[in-house]
Amino acid sequence: MNPTLDIITITKDDPGGIAATIYSTRKIRAYSGVRQIIVDGSSEPVQKLIQELLLGEDNIDYIWQKPCGIAAAFNQGLHIAKAEWVWFLNSKDEFHPNIDPLILLNILSSSKADAIIFELEFMQSRTRYVHPPMWALWPPVLFWVPHPATVVKRHLFEKYGRFKEEFKIAMDGEMWFRLFSQNVVVDMLSMPLTMYDEGGLSRRQKTETAREGIKIIRRYLPIMVRIWINNGKSICTAFRKFYKTSRAR
Repeated sequence: MNPTLDIITITKDDPGGIAATIYSTRKIRAYSGVRQIIVDGSSEPVQKLIQELLLGEDNIDYIWQKPCGIAAAFNQGLHIAKAEWVWFLNSKDEFHPNIDPLILLNILSSSKADAIIFELEFMQSRTRYVHPPMWALWPPVLFWVPHPATVVKRHLFEKYGRFKEEFKIAMDGEMWFRLFSQNVVVDMLSMPLTMYDEGGLSRRQKTETAREGIKIIRRYLPIMVRIWINNGKSICTAFRKFYKTSRAR
């Protein structure tokens, strides 16, 4: 039987950020079947400091990787991951202090979904990023699926591929689009899983993020149109069945 959860954390020259992240995950790493994978791209002096920070921590695997981008670091973590579920919690982001680890693990063990999208809370402003209304959930590119608060079945990456390393920032948006264009079952829970650092790359480089988002939409526009058409047909079919049933009563 596979372990329950691998938390994949990438970091680069940020000992303070990684210290905050691993401190926040101590309470869940204390449970059997939970591991945190640190993929470090730091320079040698910082690398040694981070290794010292990890001494004495339970259920952490550490690997150094030559810096080659966020997507490559995510993929390295996936290469090591063995658990049923994976969660990408970057350095500086934190496991939400109000979540009982046992409740989260019970949710994961009982869920039949392929992915569970939680909410996140912005760390600096203390505001909560709530799920959008149902009509705004498609397409899942960049704007509503927060990867720090999304837990995914590992087998999806084996079946549909890993992160595209051509993207510097929006690799998670491209990944969600590929996954959610398939027959993937997704649950949404309106509870914050993550304290999210607002100084992250995607918020600091909004122009580049938007540019990559447009690239994704252009690449997958035929899929978007097909899904919209099919969804429209399904809604019309359901309405006709409902209408016929109502008239027969």
